[in-house]
Amino acid sequence: MRKIVYLFLIVFILSACTITIPDGNEENTEIQNPNNNPPVQDEETIIPNDNENNPPVEIPPVVEEISYYGSDNDVYRINITTNNNEFPQDLENYINGSLNITEQDTSIILKTDMSMKIRLRGNSTSAPDKKPFKIKFDQAQSLFGLTAAKDWVLLANYYDKSNIRNYLAYTLANRLDYLGFQPSSIFIDVYLNGEYQGLYLLCEHIEVNEGRVDIANNYSANGISSFLIEVDDRAVNEYKDYPNMCYINFKEYIFTFKSPDRDNYILALQNNDQALITSYENDINWFKTFINSAYTSLEKNNYTQYSKYYDLNSFMDYYIVQEFFKNVDISSTSQYYIIDQGLETPKLACGPVWDFDIAAGAVDNSQSNIYSTYTNTNLYVKECDMYYRMLFSSPTFLRNFKARYKEVRPLLLEIIEEIDLINNSIAKAQSRNINKWPLTNKRNSWIELYALSDTYYSLKNTDEHINHLKNTLTHQLSILDQNYL
Repeated sequence: MRKIVYLFLIVFILSACTITIPDGNEENTEIQNPNNNPPVQDEETIIPNDNENNPPVEIPPVVEEISYYGSDNDVYRINITTNNNEFPQDLENYINGSLNITEQDTSIILKTDMSMKIRLRGNSTSAPDKKPFKIKFDQAQSLFGLTAAKDWVLLANYYDKSNIRNYLAYTLANRLDYLGFQPSSIFIDVYLNGEYQGLYLLCEHIEVNEGRVDIANNYSANGISSFLIEVDDRAVNEYKDYPNMCYINFKEYIFTFKSPDRDNYILALQNNDQALITSYENDINWFKTFINSAYTSLEKNNYTQYSKYYDLNSFMDYYIVQEFFKNVDISSTSQYYIIDQGLETPKLACGPVWDFDIAAGAVDNSQSNIYSTYTNTNLYVKECDMYYRMLFSSPTFLRNFKARYKEVRPLLLEIIEEIDLINNSIAKAQSRNINKWPLTNKRNSWIELYALSDTYYSLKNTDEHINHLKNTLTHQLSILDQNYL
């Protein structure tokens, strides 16, 4: 459970922001958080009093007043210096360097001299000149009060000319009740070796770790590990020599394993580490049995039976995020599930949401018939995801979902209403970014050639992209209303 007290997004957008500069190593226990979650009481701070006549004594947390905007009401800067001023070249090899966080006036320092390394990240997103990055600190670091960790992501959002699709999706996911860990994200300028790279989104990396997907130490009674699973079609090529262990074909999905770690399994094979090999293979064989039994129960359309295998609350909240943004990548990539063996009854639960840069109105079939189904299907997630097709065929699940949708619909309205506020709060950064990466009609990468729509390319400036996004989400809300109110 995160020890973070969330405040409302609008507070730090509309008010002048002040900071207390930490020493660069402390972990913040309370911050202003852009995801606007309600205040969370840390249960561990309630200490019983030995005197039964006195109430428990509540110990208040230590607060560092850190905003996501500097005293100039502008986004912060991440300044990265690499050895020999080298620019990352690929997705595999890290380059050593150091990182500091400052205001736009670089004499006002928030964090300094953090030793780290950096590489490129992403698949299709790594094709444009504006590159996304993965950074790994030598020691776990708390950035902007988030839980300390070594691994962080800098999303370039190059295809998203509004720059805020991922931020909105992660924000909505964090406001829902049943999704567990969801990545927090922070707008920030990135400078690499003194050269401005653009406006980025600093995100928590999806991984099994404390403060992230916190299941590392959760095992079943017979030693089976917990799981963080990704749906990823690319695994067939990436792990082609290790089918049925590093990935499995299951119905319409390619499941691959982030935990237990498939790469550690490969390393164990190379090193003939029989103990690790046996442990991993036992885990994957357990998963195959579980996932088959779960699917069989769903095929029988017996709510009482399949609810023993699926965390249906998480499936409902996850669906709301995916369908509201009409996520084009559903069922193929960047889709996560969790099985927590620490629970009394382990179930398949939906994991962190991820990768919405070409969702919500960026894609249609104007360039290629590849996206005809996407363009012509209103409830795309329901129709293209094998689990949701089956779940929504159950009258009980549909009835429960309608009740849940009615309950959380105001959160979707809030997301739409906050778009202008968010855009205004990063206006200076948006202007710098568009000067660095101007809108163009040129199409070079696969995404630009075959996915991004003619309508999307006709938009002339950031404001038009913001309005297009608002109109798209408003339309998606109306579709959800027609089907579920």
